[in-house]
Amino acid sequence: MLLCSQDYPQYMLEQTADKLENMNSCLMEAFEDWAYNGTIPTVEVEGWSYNRLIEKFNMRPIAAFLALDWLIRDPEKASKSLNKGIR
Repeated sequence: MLLCSQDYPQYMLEQTADKLENMNSCLMEAFEDWAYNGTIPTVEVEGWSYNRLIEKFNMRPIAAFLALDWLIRDPEKASKSLNKGIR
């Protein structure tokens, strides 16, 4: 399983898999391209990109995709949280 290969702890697997299954369809396409081909996504949401999230917060790739999805679903709250910095 992809999540296991990304060193996700056992207790986070089901919840993270559910979030991935419900991810925005545009992001899902980019996620699948990344998962199968290693393609780095160029998607940007509310000024945040995959690369920026990984570089700024040292996110794992899957977490960056989920953060982009959060920005699509709840842009105000997600942007505010990301601009303050993730802890």
